[in-house]
Amino acid sequence: METDTGHGLRMQVADVVSERAGIDVPTTSTDLLEAGLIDSLALVTLIVALEETFGVQLPLDDFDVDHFRSVDAMADFLASVGASGS
Repeated sequence: METDTGHGLRMQVADVVSERAGIDVPTTSTDLLEAGLIDSLALVTLIVALEETFGVQLPLDDFDVDHFRSVDAMADFLASVGASGS
């Protein structure tokens, strides 16, 4: 069961993906890489936008592209580093 915070965070991430990276997200579970909606440059732009929006520094020492495959995955990753939706 999804919490209000989880839902809010997902909606905020979806907004960042749409507005800052210019990617039209069909659903929060859509694999953006598999669908060809995101490339390496868009991914870098997206990481910077997520860090700025949520005021977190994403730990990329052990970079795992799976954290950025979908809005759901990004929201879960952000929640794991302390970001929260409003």
